[in-house]
Amino acid sequence: MPLTAFSVSRQQELDVDQLLQLFADQHQRPKLKRSEPIPEIWKQVIHADVECPACFAKGAEVVRATSSKVTGEAIKQAYFRFPGGHHDFCDFAALPPGEAPEGLVQFSSTARDGLSRAVRDLVCKGIHLGLLDQARIRSMREWFHNKKVSAVFQVTLDHRVFQWVAAVQAAAWPVRYQPQWLTINRELLGVPGFQMKTAMEVMLARRHESLLTFLSDRTVMLRPLVGRIEKLLNANSSRLVFDPTILKVEYDATFELARFMSHHYHPVQKALGRGYVDVKASKPLMAFTALLLFLSDWDLNKAASLFARIASYRGDVDQNLGNVMGLNPFHDYDAWAALKVLQEIPVREYEAYDLEHRTREWMIEADAALAMGQSF
Repeated sequence: MPLTAFSVSRQQELDVDQLLQLFADQHQRPKLKRSEPIPEIWKQVIHADVECPACFAKGAEVVRATSSKVTGEAIKQAYFRFPGGHHDFCDFAALPPGEAPEGLVQFSSTARDGLSRAVRDLVCKGIHLGLLDQARIRSMREWFHNKKVSAVFQVTLDHRVFQWVAAVQAAAWPVRYQPQWLTINRELLGVPGFQMKTAMEVMLARRHESLLTFLSDRTVMLRPLVGRIEKLLNANSSRLVFDPTILKVEYDATFELARFMSHHYHPVQKALGRGYVDVKASKPLMAFTALLLFLSDWDLNKAASLFARIASYRGDVDQNLGNVMGLNPFHDYDAWAALKVLQEIPVREYEAYDLEHRTREWMIEADAALAMGQSF
C-alpha cells in the first residue's frame, strides 16, 4: 500500500499527514489529533479524489499511523489503502502495507547519500524553474503504466534450464580468450601446465556454440544477473508479467543520458564515479533521466538541453520542492529481458543434455572423450 498518493484536484503527490493538514487548513480548524477520527466529508473527498500513484486506481482510504501506548514511538506509518483493488500490473498490488516498490523513487529532502541529494537538487531546481512538476511526473508514470499493460508474457522458464544455461555460459566464457585455431586432443594434456579445465571449457564452447551465439546475439550475459533472475522466477512463476523489451529504445536512451550526466555533472560524477554498472543501478539517476527524456519526446539532444537549463541554475531553491515520487521504469530491466530470452531458447539446445551436470561432470566427460581419441 502506498505511503503517498496523488490528489487530482490539487495536482500534488501527498502523504497522509500532508493531505490531512491541507483539509484542516481548508476548513480553518486545528490539525487532527491522532485519536481524533477523520470527518466523514473528508473521507468522501479522499475516496473520489485521491488515486494510487502507480496504477491510478481510485477509492482511496486513509490508514492512520499507530504508536506504542507505552513509549509513544511510532509503530506503523500512515498509508493509503485501495479496497477496490489495484491493477494487476500495479507495483503496489502484491506489497505489504506501507512498503514501496523497488522501482519508485522518493526525491526526499531527507535524502542521505550523495547521489540522492544531487538528483533531489536537480528536481528542486526543475520545479522552481517551472520545467518539472508533480502533474508531469504523474503523466510519465501513467505513460509507463499503459506501456506495461500493452505488452505482457507468461513466466514459464524451468529453473533447471536457467541454472544449466547460466553454468554453460560461465564455464565456456574463458574460451573467448583462447586462439580459435586451437584443437584440444590427448597429446596436449601432456604439456606441463596445460589443464583439463581448459579442455572442458573448449568442449563446452564448441558443443554449445549455437546456444552461446543465441545468447551473445541478444547481448545476454547471465553471470551478474543470476541472483535477480532467480528472485524474479521464484516470485512470478506461471504469472503474466510486463515485457520490458518493448521499452528497449527508451531504456538505451535513458542509460545514455545517465552516463552523460555521470561524466559531465560534477555532483553526480563525484557520487557515482564512472562505473558502467553503477549508472544502471542508480535508481534516482535513472528515474530523473527517464523523466527528462519523457518530457523531451525521448529525444536525447532535447533532454540534454533541458538538463543543462536545470543544472546551470545558480539561484536558491526550496529543497522541500523535491518531496515527490519519481519512477525508475527500468528497474530490473536487464534481468527481465534476459529471462525472456532464456524462455525463447530452442528446446533442441538443451533437451539432449543432463541439466544437473556442472563442472565436475563436464571435466569427467572431457577426460573420457579425450581418452577415447576424440578431439574438440
